[in-house]
Amino acid sequence: MRFFCTIFLLSVILFASAQKPLTFKEVLKTTKEIAITDSFLIDYSSVEKVDLDKNTGASFFKIIERKEGDSLEKADYSIVGKITTHKDFDILLVCTEKSIIIRSSNNLASIPTDCSIIRELFLVLLDKEGNYKNNFLAAMDYRKKDYEKNITRKISSWIYADLKIIQHTLTESWQSYMIYQPFAKGETKAFNFSMEYRINDYGVFVAYPNYKRN
Repeated sequence: MRFFCTIFLLSVILFASAQKPLTFKEVLKTTKEIAITDSFLIDYSSVEKVDLDKNTGASFFKIIERKEGDSLEKADYSIVGKITTHKDFDILLVCTEKSIIIRSSNNLASIPTDCSIIRELFLVLLDKEGNYKNNFLAAMDYRKKDYEKNITRKISSWIYADLKIIQHTLTESWQSYMIYQPFAKGETKAFNFSMEYRINDYGVFVAYPNYKRN
């Protein structure tokens, strides 16, 4: 009897250990280095990603986005790499992807009225001990669609060897007329924006607004 109790307790401990989320420091150790000779394009759709387990990803984004709840459990997570060339801090590139569908319900059917797909890539700043300091949204692919309007937002960033960041944002919106003309597309409104960022001695991403504005 004692033998079976020991085996049961050992199984519980092993299961709990397997479910325990990894720390930033642990993930940093096993992540590939991104070598930047001149510059590196951070674009969500083009960078190579490695899946991150949900427990670890959710624990990261609980810190990054400062929120809790089901949305963290429903998202998918991945790692792109790390940049460890600075003497005072390291950077971990972490991704999250989630879909949000809102439905209208009646007695006959449940109809999707709003659908959003959000893909984000964050630069997570860590000190040399692996402790979290700050984060920066470096890339995004966002799509929102409802009965009247479509919105897309794409953010991409170039990061240079000195860790200067040039970020570009393109937002487009148009009326879709889904109810009356399913295949018609209204006039597209576009907004372009570019900004330069630097990391100061306190680990804060600081904007340089005079770089460029469209």
